[in-house]
Amino acid sequence: MVAVLQTTIDTLQGQLAIKDKQIEELNARLAEVSSALVAAQQTAQAAQALHAGTIKQQLTSGTDQSEGSGDEPKKQGWFSRWFRG
Repeated sequence: MVAVLQTTIDTLQGQLAIKDKQIEELNARLAEVSSALVAAQQTAQAAQALHAGTIKQQLTSGTDQSEGSGDEPKKQGWFSRWFRG
């Protein structure tokens, strides 16, 4: 009876050692992911600040890069072409 209990204890201790190693590895991975998340958040904040600066510059200069250079002819809709003056 004692031998059976000792075998069970040895088995459980071996399983516990495996679980402890798994927990250590998971904690290390969690630390890596947390560091990567902090870096990604900092990058996103920098990108937002850059974008905000670009928008502010466009607003103060009165231009919008998405509108183009202004040299392009304005397209007329079908209604204004159909009923010209």
